[in-house]
Order: sequence, then C-alpha cells, then structure tokens
Amino acid sequence: MDPIPEPNRRCLSVIMPVYNEAATVAEIIRRVLQQGPVQELIIVDDCSSDATLKVLRKLASEESRIRLLSHDVNRGKGAALRTGF
Repeated sequence: MDPIPEPNRRCLSVIMPVYNEAATVAEIIRRVLQQGPVQELIIVDDCSSDATLKVLRKLASEESRIRLLSHDVNRGKGAALRTGF
C-alpha cells in the first residue's frame, strides 16, 4: 500500500464546465489556480456565444496548468463534465 502523500505533495485536477462567463471566468480561474494542490485545471467551454472562449484561449496560452477543451454545439453541463473526465 502506498503511503499517503504529504500535504505539500498532493495534487488535484479540477474540471470546470463554462458557458457564457466572459465577464467573470478570468477571476474564477485565478482563484482556483491559487489553491495549492491544483496542478491541472481542465476547462470545457460548452459553445459559449460571448467572448468566453477567446478569454480562455488567452489564459490557457499563459498558464501551463490549464487544459482547454470546447464543444462545437451547446450540450449542457453534464456533457461538459463528461468531456472533462
């Protein structure tokens, strides 16, 4: 049995479904990435009709922990979560 990792060595992947959040998504991402154990942030844009995807692409190009996925049509939160898994 593997020992439990020390708190400073733990890692966490977060899946974030996103839809039409251009005005707030950058701040939310900043807050999530500030959490110590977060080593990967998987963001799934569910075919936003505003500038969300543009904001996400910029952030993903600046932060290596962000993995960006997107849907070509809006499929709902559940589908976005499944895409992230």
